[in-house]
Amino acid sequence: MLLGDAITSCFIAAVFGSFAILVFRYVFYILTYERVRLYLRRRGPGYEMYTPIVTEEVWEGLGSTAIVALSSWALYAGHNVHCTPTNTSGCLYGWPNHHFPWTIDALFLLQLAWYTHCTTKHWFGLGRVQGLDAGLHHAFTLSLLAMSYTLQLLRVGLLVHWIFVLTNPLLSVSKLLHCLDVRPGKKAFFIFFTLCYLATRVLLVPIVLLPCTMHDVWHIPLDRWVAVTANGFLLLLYGLSLFWFGRLMGILLTGKLDSKPQMVVSVSETKRWQKQQ
Repeated sequence: MLLGDAITSCFIAAVFGSFAILVFRYVFYILTYERVRLYLRRRGPGYEMYTPIVTEEVWEGLGSTAIVALSSWALYAGHNVHCTPTNTSGCLYGWPNHHFPWTIDALFLLQLAWYTHCTTKHWFGLGRVQGLDAGLHHAFTLSLLAMSYTLQLLRVGLLVHWIFVLTNPLLSVSKLLHCLDVRPGKKAFFIFFTLCYLATRVLLVPIVLLPCTMHDVWHIPLDRWVAVTANGFLLLLYGLSLFWFGRLMGILLTGKLDSKPQMVVSVSETKRWQKQQ
């Protein structure tokens, strides 16, 4: 383990790692918030109110892009032998005698820190308050990441996380295009994002992941209740993905993309950041 035993490493990443990311996020807001506000003011009446959302989505888009890039590198750099979207035969085979370089350990701890920071950001005034669905998503994700790291199920854990986060950068771009009311690009990109979401978080999970986690897992010396718990969290994450896909389809079918941006903005957050400039 990179920072001592597994539990200690997860604790350090969740507490100190997330705090470090929050500090970087605060510095990012200080450097960019006023520039974003002025850009939106020049864009036209009504856009300036979306400064908090645009700033937040730029940060989260950059962070999620880095996570996806690092996860893709780890997945295809030879560390996940026979555990890819096209071949899952080695995801669990040979466990617990899987060996990984320290960089894979570091990637899992970075992911733990990132999602902990996403869960606690609004406590520090650095983003919108999460809805119940987003809060549950982060809780389930953190649980699976911690279990994968603690049990050294890093091969299958890496694949699971890659599939569930692959479209996150596209989501941030889609939100930015909507806030900026970029026509006709915002609708075309939203359709592209929805198709990618369908291919990964809706179809790949039952086609690629579940046969591995719900069948192959019984052929390794893993405690039965641990396997049941991990699969439970995975199914809960998949259920949320189906729920969100339904919302995406609702947006497309109701024609909301053809209207002006309508996203929730905290007036208090806007005033607080304006006072700091």
